[in-house]
Amino acid sequence: MFKKINSWIKSVFTLNKSEQRAILFTLFLILIVITINLTLPYLIRKGKNDYSTFRQEIKNFRQAQQIISDSIRIEQLQNRGELNEELAEQKLNPFPFNPNQLPEEAWLQLGLSEKQVKTIKNYEAKGGKFNRKEDLKKMYSISDAEYTILEPYIRIPTPYKSKISPIESNIEEKKPVTRKIRYMNMEINSADSSAFVNSLKLPPWIASRIISYREILGGYYKANQLKEVYGFDSTYFTKIEKYLLVDTSLIVPININTAGFKEILRHPYISFDMTKEIVNHRNSRGLFKSTHQLMELGILSESSFIKVKPYLSVKKD
Repeated sequence: MFKKINSWIKSVFTLNKSEQRAILFTLFLILIVITINLTLPYLIRKGKNDYSTFRQEIKNFRQAQQIISDSIRIEQLQNRGELNEELAEQKLNPFPFNPNQLPEEAWLQLGLSEKQVKTIKNYEAKGGKFNRKEDLKKMYSISDAEYTILEPYIRIPTPYKSKISPIESNIEEKKPVTRKIRYMNMEINSADSSAFVNSLKLPPWIASRIISYREILGGYYKANQLKEVYGFDSTYFTKIEKYLLVDTSLIVPININTAGFKEILRHPYISFDMTKEIVNHRNSRGLFKSTHQLMELGILSESSFIKVKPYLSVKKD
């Protein structure tokens, strides 16, 4: 072994100087590569990947899918006439009505689904009439719970009423039973889903949508923003408006000096073009000194700025 090494060394020294330099340079390069490979993992500080935004997007997507799934499931139950009393109370908005030739819009306003209304209209198209209140109950798509709620509000004119026996004539007509619902004052930026259901008597799927939209907005700064929630009927708002409290200190603003493009764009009130101008201006001209600069520079119109102002900040972390 040593003889071979000695022989190799002697052969090296028998080479001319340029060949010796080439070999030494090659060995030097090999040594550098080996050193870098051994020390590089310790020189470079491995940072942890931040997947929080990605996880939040997945969470929001799942929540949206769950809301859609719940809405579809409840509508399917209603179409099959299988709504229970609790769901029926949440879906229906009863008022006095005559079921004969009632416009489709009025049926929908009562809270019936499009399929239920279609069934009723097909019944009328074939010559069907509602001669008594109980005739509405015979519609297979209307559950017993729905009929119980609607029955006190049904008004059928004399030509359609059944004959009343002498005994029944001495009995006073049953007056509609008005169920008084007790609402409770509630702060909408801190309330959870159960609070919306128990205090404001809102359907669970509406409560979930309110919270999901609140997370996307960063919080509500006025009560009527609830009208922007998908599926939140104005009838709900009219009933609960005076019980709604808003703590604007709970709003989580977006720092336009530090927030990333996706974070700004995610806000419902800020469009792609607005986001692009905000980021471009920040990168080319420096940080914003105040949120009012967005309006002064023409990035946001006055109306847009007023709407989004509660959600913007330029404060340093």
